[in-house]
Amino acid sequence: MTDTNTPPQKANPADTDLVMTLAGADAVHFLQGQTTADFENTEPGAVRFAAFCNPKGRVIADVLAVIVNAEHVMIRGRQAVMAALAVHLKPYLSFSKSTLTHSDWRVSCRAVHAAKPSPEHTALMHHDADTIVGIEIPRGDGIIEYWQASESAAPSQDTALLPLAEVDMITARARVELDTIGAYLPQDLNYDLNGTVSFTKGCYTGQEIVARLHYRGTPKRRLYRASLDNTLDEMHDTIAPGARLSNQANRAVGSVVNLAGQNNAQQVLIELTPDAASDSVFLGEPERALSAIQACFEDSDQSTSPL
Repeated sequence: MTDTNTPPQKANPADTDLVMTLAGADAVHFLQGQTTADFENTEPGAVRFAAFCNPKGRVIADVLAVIVNAEHVMIRGRQAVMAALAVHLKPYLSFSKSTLTHSDWRVSCRAVHAAKPSPEHTALMHHDADTIVGIEIPRGDGIIEYWQASESAAPSQDTALLPLAEVDMITARARVELDTIGAYLPQDLNYDLNGTVSFTKGCYTGQEIVARLHYRGTPKRRLYRASLDNTLDEMHDTIAPGARLSNQANRAVGSVVNLAGQNNAQQVLIELTPDAASDSVFLGEPERALSAIQACFEDSDQSTSPL
Protein backbone atom coordinates (compact mmCIF):
# COMPACT_ATOMS: atom_id res chain seq x y z
CA MET A 1 0.00 0.00 0.00
CA THR A 2 1.11 3.55 -0.54
CA ASP A 3 0.11 6.86 0.91
CA THR A 4 1.12 10.19 -0.54
CA ASN A 5 0.74 12.07 2.73
CA THR A 6 3.71 12.91 4.90
CA PRO A 7 3.80 10.55 7.90
CA PRO A 8 3.27 11.62 11.48
CA GLN A 9 6.55 12.55 13.08
CA LYS A 10 8.05 9.57 14.91
CA ALA A 11 11.52 9.86 16.33
CA ASN A 12 13.33 8.23 19.25
CA PRO A 13 15.64 6.21 16.99
CA ALA A 14 16.89 2.82 18.07
CA ASP A 15 20.59 3.57 18.19
CA THR A 16 21.56 -0.09 17.93
CA ASP A 17 19.88 -0.71 14.56
CA LEU A 18 20.21 0.84 11.14
CA VAL A 19 18.45 0.57 7.80
CA MET A 20 20.32 -0.36 4.63
CA THR A 21 19.15 -0.26 1.03
CA LEU A 22 19.52 -3.12 -1.44
CA ALA A 23 18.89 -1.75 -4.92
CA GLY A 24 19.15 -3.08 -8.45
CA ALA A 25 17.53 -5.46 -10.90
CA ASP A 26 18.53 -8.52 -8.81
CA ALA A 27 17.64 -7.11 -5.37
CA VAL A 28 14.77 -9.45 -4.51
CA HIS A 29 16.37 -12.41 -6.30
CA PHE A 30 19.57 -11.82 -4.32
CA LEU A 31 17.72 -12.08 -1.00
CA GLN A 32 15.96 -15.22 -2.20
CA GLY A 33 19.31 -16.94 -2.69
CA GLN A 34 21.01 -15.61 0.44
CA THR A 35 18.43 -15.71 3.23
CA THR A 36 16.15 -18.13 5.05
CA ALA A 37 12.96 -16.26 4.09
CA ASP A 38 10.91 -16.72 0.94
CA PHE A 39 10.95 -13.59 -1.22
CA GLU A 40 9.49 -15.30 -4.29
CA ASN A 41 6.53 -13.46 -5.85
CA THR A 42 6.56 -10.71 -3.21
CA GLU A 43 4.61 -7.52 -3.87
CA PRO A 44 5.56 -3.95 -2.90
CA GLY A 45 4.96 -3.51 0.81
CA ALA A 46 5.73 -7.15 1.64
CA VAL A 47 7.54 -7.60 4.97
CA ARG A 48 9.84 -10.49 5.84
CA PHE A 49 11.93 -11.41 8.87
CA ALA A 50 14.98 -13.22 7.50
CA ALA A 51 18.37 -14.57 8.48
CA PHE A 52 21.63 -14.78 6.57
CA CYS A 53 23.60 -17.96 7.29
CA ASN A 54 27.12 -19.16 6.57
CA PRO A 55 27.74 -22.46 4.73
CA LYS A 56 27.62 -24.29 8.09
CA GLY A 57 24.06 -23.08 8.66
CA ARG A 58 25.06 -20.66 11.41
CA VAL A 59 23.31 -17.29 11.53
CA ILE A 60 25.53 -14.33 10.68
CA ALA A 61 22.78 -11.68 10.64
CA ASP A 62 19.06 -11.31 11.26
CA VAL A 63 17.08 -8.64 9.43
CA LEU A 64 13.64 -7.23 8.80
CA ALA A 65 13.16 -6.55 5.10
CA VAL A 66 10.56 -4.41 3.35
CA ILE A 67 9.97 -4.69 -0.40
CA VAL A 68 9.61 -1.17 -1.78
CA ASN A 69 9.49 -2.49 -5.35
CA ALA A 70 11.15 -5.24 -7.40
CA GLU A 71 14.43 -3.31 -7.50
CA HIS A 72 14.40 -1.66 -4.08
CA VAL A 73 14.46 -3.42 -0.68
CA MET A 74 15.08 -1.78 2.69
CA ILE A 75 16.70 -3.93 5.39
CA ARG A 76 16.92 -3.23 9.12
CA GLY A 77 19.51 -4.90 11.36
CA ARG A 78 22.02 -4.36 14.16
CA GLN A 79 24.56 -1.68 13.25
CA ALA A 80 27.73 -3.68 13.90
CA VAL A 81 26.24 -6.86 12.46
CA MET A 82 25.12 -5.09 9.29
CA ALA A 83 28.60 -3.68 8.82
CA ALA A 84 30.02 -7.21 9.03
CA LEU A 85 27.27 -8.49 6.75
CA ALA A 86 28.13 -5.92 4.09
CA VAL A 87 31.72 -7.20 4.06
CA HIS A 88 30.52 -10.82 3.91
CA LEU A 89 28.17 -10.12 0.99
CA LYS A 90 30.61 -8.06 -1.06
CA PRO A 91 31.92 -11.01 -3.15
CA TYR A 92 28.36 -12.21 -3.85
CA LEU A 93 27.16 -8.72 -4.76
CA SER A 94 29.97 -8.40 -7.29
CA PHE A 95 28.19 -11.05 -9.36
CA SER A 96 24.76 -9.53 -8.82
CA LYS A 97 22.98 -6.60 -10.43
CA SER A 98 22.37 -5.00 -7.05
CA THR A 99 24.17 -2.87 -4.49
CA LEU A 100 23.94 -2.62 -0.70
CA THR A 101 24.31 0.85 0.81
CA HIS A 102 23.91 2.47 4.22
CA SER A 103 21.13 4.94 4.94
CA ASP A 104 20.57 7.43 7.74
CA TRP A 105 17.04 6.24 8.49
CA ARG A 106 15.82 6.00 12.08
CA VAL A 107 13.87 3.21 13.74
CA SER A 108 11.27 3.33 16.52
CA CYS A 109 8.47 1.03 17.69
CA ARG A 110 5.01 1.04 19.19
CA ALA A 111 3.06 -1.77 20.82
CA VAL A 112 -0.43 -2.39 19.45
CA HIS A 113 -2.79 -3.45 22.21
CA ALA A 114 -5.03 -5.99 20.53
CA ALA A 115 -6.44 -9.30 21.68
CA LYS A 116 -4.93 -10.95 18.61
CA PRO A 117 -2.30 -9.18 16.50
CA SER A 118 -3.18 -8.84 12.84
CA PRO A 119 -1.38 -11.39 10.66
CA GLU A 120 -1.03 -8.78 7.92
CA HIS A 121 2.55 -7.88 7.05
CA THR A 122 2.01 -5.06 4.55
CA ALA A 123 4.09 -1.95 5.05
CA LEU A 124 2.61 1.51 4.56
CA MET A 125 4.90 3.81 2.59
CA HIS A 126 4.85 7.58 3.20
CA HIS A 127 6.03 9.89 0.44
CA ASP A 128 7.16 13.47 0.03
CA ALA A 129 6.56 13.99 -3.69
CA ASP A 130 8.22 10.95 -5.29
CA THR A 131 10.57 10.21 -2.39
CA ILE A 132 9.83 7.69 0.36
CA VAL A 133 10.39 9.41 3.70
CA GLY A 134 8.81 6.93 6.09
CA ILE A 135 7.50 3.39 6.43
CA GLU A 136 5.07 1.93 8.97
CA ILE A 137 5.56 -1.81 9.38
CA PRO A 138 3.07 -4.10 11.15
CA ARG A 139 5.25 -7.00 12.29
CA GLY A 140 2.38 -9.39 13.02
CA ASP A 141 3.45 -9.79 16.66
CA GLY A 142 1.63 -6.81 18.15
CA ILE A 143 4.37 -4.34 17.23
CA ILE A 144 4.49 -1.62 14.59
CA GLU A 145 7.91 -0.33 13.55
CA TYR A 146 8.40 3.19 12.20
CA TRP A 147 11.30 3.84 9.86
CA GLN A 148 12.02 7.45 8.91
CA ALA A 149 14.51 9.26 6.77
CA SER A 150 16.57 11.43 9.12
CA GLU A 151 15.80 14.67 7.33
CA SER A 152 12.06 14.10 7.82
CA ALA A 153 12.26 13.01 11.46
CA ALA A 154 11.60 15.58 14.15
CA PRO A 155 12.07 15.03 17.89
CA SER A 156 9.01 13.38 19.41
CA GLN A 157 7.56 13.50 22.91
CA ASP A 158 5.49 10.38 22.22
CA THR A 159 6.00 8.26 25.34
CA ALA A 160 4.32 5.27 23.67
CA LEU A 161 7.37 4.72 21.49
CA LEU A 162 9.59 1.89 22.70
CA PRO A 163 13.28 1.05 22.23
CA LEU A 164 13.73 -1.79 19.76
CA ALA A 165 15.79 -3.81 22.25
CA GLU A 166 12.92 -3.70 24.74
CA VAL A 167 10.41 -4.69 22.06
CA ASP A 168 12.50 -7.65 20.95
CA MET A 169 12.75 -8.80 24.56
CA ILE A 170 8.98 -8.55 25.05
CA THR A 171 8.24 -10.46 21.86
CA ALA A 172 11.11 -12.94 22.40
CA ARG A 173 12.68 -12.18 19.04
CA ALA A 174 16.33 -13.17 19.29
CA ARG A 175 18.90 -10.90 17.66
CA VAL A 176 22.39 -11.72 16.45
CA GLU A 177 24.99 -9.40 18.01
CA LEU A 178 28.56 -8.68 16.95
CA ASP A 179 29.90 -11.17 19.53
CA THR A 180 27.55 -13.94 18.37
CA ILE A 181 27.92 -13.78 14.59
CA GLY A 182 28.10 -17.39 13.41
CA ALA A 183 27.41 -18.81 16.87
CA TYR A 184 23.85 -20.11 16.49
CA LEU A 185 21.77 -22.28 14.23
CA PRO A 186 18.37 -20.76 13.34
CA GLN A 187 16.68 -23.40 15.52
CA ASP A 188 18.68 -22.25 18.58
CA LEU A 189 16.96 -18.87 18.23
CA ASN A 190 13.49 -20.27 17.41
CA TYR A 191 13.71 -18.83 13.90
CA ASP A 192 12.14 -22.01 12.55
CA LEU A 193 9.11 -21.43 14.80
CA ASN A 194 8.42 -17.73 14.20
CA GLY A 195 8.40 -17.59 10.41
CA THR A 196 11.98 -16.43 9.88
CA VAL A 197 12.83 -19.69 8.09
CA SER A 198 10.90 -21.06 5.12
CA PHE A 199 11.19 -24.78 4.49
CA THR A 200 9.40 -24.63 1.14
CA LYS A 201 11.65 -22.19 -0.74
CA GLY A 202 14.61 -22.96 -2.96
CA CYS A 203 18.27 -23.12 -2.02
CA TYR A 204 20.11 -20.53 0.05
CA THR A 205 23.48 -20.49 1.77
CA GLY A 206 23.43 -22.95 4.69
CA GLN A 207 20.06 -24.45 3.75
CA GLU A 208 21.23 -28.07 3.74
CA ILE A 209 22.27 -27.93 7.40
CA VAL A 210 19.17 -26.04 8.53
CA ALA A 211 16.78 -28.32 6.63
CA ARG A 212 18.48 -31.53 7.78
CA LEU A 213 18.00 -30.57 11.43
CA HIS A 214 14.37 -29.66 10.77
CA TYR A 215 13.43 -32.89 9.00
CA ARG A 216 15.78 -35.45 10.52
CA GLY A 217 16.80 -34.18 13.92
CA THR A 218 15.74 -32.44 17.11
CA PRO A 219 17.22 -29.06 18.07
CA LYS A 220 19.64 -29.42 20.97
CA ARG A 221 18.89 -25.90 22.21
CA ARG A 222 15.94 -23.52 22.21
CA LEU A 223 15.26 -19.90 23.13
CA TYR A 224 14.17 -19.00 26.66
CA ARG A 225 13.56 -15.78 28.58
CA ALA A 226 14.99 -15.26 32.06
CA SER A 227 15.84 -12.59 34.65
CA LEU A 228 18.95 -11.54 36.54
CA ASP A 229 19.08 -9.40 39.64
CA ASN A 230 20.08 -5.92 38.49
CA THR A 231 22.48 -5.41 41.39
CA LEU A 232 24.91 -2.61 40.64
CA ASP A 233 28.14 -4.54 40.85
CA GLU A 234 31.03 -5.27 38.54
CA MET A 235 29.36 -8.39 37.17
CA HIS A 236 26.44 -6.38 35.83
CA ASP A 237 28.76 -4.51 33.50
CA THR A 238 30.51 -7.62 32.19
CA ILE A 239 27.45 -9.51 30.93
CA ALA A 240 27.65 -9.76 27.15
CA PRO A 241 25.92 -11.68 24.39
CA GLY A 242 27.52 -15.09 24.05
CA ALA A 243 28.30 -15.36 27.78
CA ARG A 244 28.42 -18.98 28.93
CA LEU A 245 25.63 -20.52 31.01
CA SER A 246 26.25 -23.56 33.18
CA ASN A 247 24.40 -25.94 35.47
CA GLN A 248 25.26 -26.89 39.05
CA ALA A 249 27.89 -29.31 37.78
CA ASN A 250 29.50 -26.44 35.83
CA ARG A 251 28.60 -28.07 32.53
CA ALA A 252 27.86 -25.69 29.68
CA VAL A 253 24.13 -25.69 28.93
CA GLY A 254 23.70 -22.55 26.83
CA SER A 255 24.56 -18.90 26.44
CA VAL A 256 23.20 -15.37 26.69
CA VAL A 257 21.69 -14.18 23.40
CA ASN A 258 20.35 -10.69 24.23
CA LEU A 259 19.96 -8.38 27.23
CA ALA A 260 17.63 -5.52 28.13
CA GLY A 261 17.22 -3.67 31.42
CA GLN A 262 13.65 -3.47 32.73
CA ASN A 263 12.69 -2.05 36.13
CA ASN A 264 15.13 -3.50 38.69
CA ALA A 265 16.02 -6.61 36.73
CA GLN A 266 18.16 -7.49 33.75
CA GLN A 267 15.98 -9.38 31.27
CA VAL A 268 17.82 -11.85 29.07
CA LEU A 269 17.06 -14.08 26.14
CA ILE A 270 19.09 -17.26 26.37
CA GLU A 271 19.59 -20.35 24.26
CA LEU A 272 19.47 -23.39 26.47
CA THR A 273 19.28 -27.17 26.38
CA PRO A 274 15.63 -28.01 27.20
CA ASP A 275 16.58 -30.43 29.98
CA ALA A 276 18.47 -27.65 31.78
CA ALA A 277 15.53 -25.24 31.83
CA SER A 278 13.91 -26.89 34.85
CA ASP A 279 17.14 -26.88 36.89
CA SER A 280 19.38 -24.14 38.26
CA VAL A 281 21.24 -22.20 35.59
CA PHE A 282 24.18 -19.94 36.36
CA LEU A 283 26.04 -17.14 34.60
CA GLY A 284 29.67 -16.18 34.92
CA GLU A 285 32.32 -16.32 37.59
CA PRO A 286 31.38 -15.79 40.36
CA GLU A 287 28.14 -17.54 39.59
CA ARG A 288 24.87 -15.66 39.37
CA ALA A 289 21.67 -17.68 39.21
CA LEU A 290 19.07 -16.94 36.56
CA SER A 291 15.46 -16.78 37.69
CA ALA A 292 12.02 -16.99 36.07
CA ILE A 293 13.23 -19.11 33.16
CA GLN A 294 10.41 -19.41 30.63
CA ALA A 295 10.29 -21.17 27.29
CA CYS A 296 9.63 -18.93 24.29
CA PHE A 297 7.80 -21.76 22.53
CA GLU A 298 5.14 -24.38 23.16
CA ASP A 299 6.15 -28.04 23.28
CA SER A 300 3.96 -28.67 20.23
CA ASP A 301 5.83 -25.97 18.31
CA GLN A 302 8.96 -28.08 18.01
CA SER A 303 7.31 -30.47 15.57
CA THR A 304 5.34 -27.82 13.70
CA SER A 305 6.43 -26.14 10.48
CA PRO A 306 6.63 -22.34 10.59
CA LEU A 307 4.20 -20.05 8.83
